[in-house]
Amino acid sequence: MGIQMMMRFCMFVLLLVEVVVNASVTDHNQEAHKALCDVLRAAVNKWEGVRRTASPLKEALRKTIFGKNGGDTDISSGLQMPTDYKPPDTEGKKKPNTRKHWCGACGSGSQNHYPGESAPHDLVCLCTPGEFGHPVNDGEKTLCGQSKGAWGENQKGWHTELFNDNEKEREYLNQTWGKIVKDCSQNGNENNLETALKTFTDKLESLKGNQYLGIHNSNSDCSGTAYGGLCVLYATKCEKKPWFEELKDAIQKEKEEMEQQKNLAKAEKQEKLKAMKGLQNTPQKSTQNPQPTQRDSQSPQTEEPDDSPRAEQVISNMNATIEEDSSTIMYPFWLLLVFLYN
Repeated sequence: MGIQMMMRFCMFVLLLVEVVVNASVTDHNQEAHKALCDVLRAAVNKWEGVRRTASPLKEALRKTIFGKNGGDTDISSGLQMPTDYKPPDTEGKKKPNTRKHWCGACGSGSQNHYPGESAPHDLVCLCTPGEFGHPVNDGEKTLCGQSKGAWGENQKGWHTELFNDNEKEREYLNQTWGKIVKDCSQNGNENNLETALKTFTDKLESLKGNQYLGIHNSNSDCSGTAYGGLCVLYATKCEKKPWFEELKDAIQKEKEEMEQQKNLAKAEKQEKLKAMKGLQNTPQKSTQNPQPTQRDSQSPQTEEPDDSPRAEQVISNMNATIEEDSSTIMYPFWLLLVFLYN
């Protein structure tokens, strides 16, 4: 009996510490919710442009929006909540399928969901009230922008009991999905995906080798209790990479491919310009047919006058030769040549 009383006292102290620490917080997990919500909005808008392509972003966006199993990738009618978030029997609510495991432990074995599975899943962990309706049970605070009325008035909430790992009140996921997750899957801008992701990762807090999203303490297991907190614990030892790491890698890969395509297009353009300059500097060959010479175009009847000057030249040369050899025979030989010429 003494042990039980001590345990209850410890729980009371932890709850009191949580209340004191967060007394000044009016919108619980406000900054973490906005950062995660902006990434999901940008991812949903980007998805329609790449879902039927070979873009490096395709698989990373699929995981970011739909989780490990993909699910229905048509979101024209709104993002649908996985059916096993609210199983029909209690078997689906036992360890390891509890808030403590879904939001704070590596996915393994029969565990259906895990931290970092998708942006919507992490929103569920971040924005569903915990034990006793914490932190909206006093009616003065909001959680991820929603007041107590969004989840009803019975002051209950989704949590894993501290000492026995029993799952409680998972039905609150329905309201979280309808009020918060669906709202974050609308009205985004695909152009700010990288910026939104950077803002989100800047909100992660490192602690004991792990990373946390949302308000937590040094020993938070994100189980939904006042001690465990309403948070997401990304353990670095997990084999499965969280969605935001895959998305970051895909964005970088897409940028590299776009840069390669840009450089290739630039090189092709330079080659074309170089080829055009080469053509301009090459001498142009004439395509005109050679014109016939005057001699070729003349008829045989007109060739005789062309021979007269040559004949006269021959006679002149012969005359000069004869004059040098003998002046006594010049006159008769000249007469003979004149006779032959005529």
